[in-house]
Amino acid sequence: MKLPEEPGDFNPTAAGEYWINKRKIDHTDNTIRSNQKDLDPFLMWCNEHDINRVGDLTEWKIEQYEDYAHARDDWSAITIKNKLQTLKQFLRFLGEKGAFDGYLHPAVTVPDLDRSQEVNTEKWDKTDALPQIRFMRNSPKWYGTFEHAVTEIAWFTGRRVQAIAGLDLSDYTRDPDEEDPADGPYLDFKHRADEGTGLKNKLDSEDPVEISDDVADVLDHYIARERNDKRDENGREPLLTTRQGRASIGKIRGAIYLATQPCIRIACPHGENAKKCEYRKRDHASKCPSSRSPHRIRTGSIQWQLDQGIAPEDVSDRVDASVDTIRRHYDVPDDREKMENRRRKYTGVLEDSIDEADESTEQTQSEQGDDDSDASSDPSTTL
Repeated sequence: MKLPEEPGDFNPTAAGEYWINKRKIDHTDNTIRSNQKDLDPFLMWCNEHDINRVGDLTEWKIEQYEDYAHARDDWSAITIKNKLQTLKQFLRFLGEKGAFDGYLHPAVTVPDLDRSQEVNTEKWDKTDALPQIRFMRNSPKWYGTFEHAVTEIAWFTGRRVQAIAGLDLSDYTRDPDEEDPADGPYLDFKHRADEGTGLKNKLDSEDPVEISDDVADVLDHYIARERNDKRDENGREPLLTTRQGRASIGKIRGAIYLATQPCIRIACPHGENAKKCEYRKRDHASKCPSSRSPHRIRTGSIQWQLDQGIAPEDVSDRVDASVDTIRRHYDVPDDREKMENRRRKYTGVLEDSIDEADESTEQTQSEQGDDDSDASSDPSTTL
């Protein structure tokens, strides 16, 4: 990118591109995508208001943009906060480069939300998740498939999709040896940025995460019967593979969108014919109103783990999120059952929660219906 003679002459869009490129040096891909998504509306607003130089930005123009943000019906309070926080970072960067006469970022007023506004409610709730997982464990067609293995890992560990994609076969331990302090199966998440599988918080994200024997059984089945024996471009043996090598984040997302569709287990809640519905195909699965993204599995898993009595400090280690984030966004008990559950403890409890899921929620289809709607029988869903 050719830099202008003076930083204030930067076009806002070009300045945004320059800032994003600078941040790529020491920030993860997910953070960069979030920054870009949060900054884009401001850059579009500048274009629509004929602001062609960042040096022409003023406190009053920032005030006008804030009014625009707060007036949007499609932006929640937390969305507005995130976008204005990103704008503040962007303007601080430009100020440090001398784009303004002084600094402009203090003019951005980031909303101070109360806890109820910041709680993350976008999740795959356990009332949907647990019956779905139990169904896959009991389904000959789904058990141990790529979709099933990915969903079990995502739900039981609560880890981000990029961390799941970065797992190697050697990161899975079924039977720890005598020198291993673990007493059961686990997945060891490692930061390997130089080989294309970095973790969000780098070395701070590294941790072995205990899984149950039932989750391990699923992984054993997947490895023995479904996993492609492939290496990635760095010669590593990925745990999750396709015919080409390591399963990409996109492949894992598609698998999760398919596995969370309720119509693999019950009649379509939207009245569609599962045999004809285009959303049953991997490339369109995310369009299903009832499918859930990896992020929603993560948020649902965190709340589930807290509800089962695991302390926020322990959940923090398992899912790679700060205790403050856990307490602020997820640790919100709202009835006596949750309060009592907080006294219970750990991995066995998580597995018991799946086994004890209310049978009444499992309205399984007939064998014929299962054959008709099973995503794994559709060639277009093969990973």
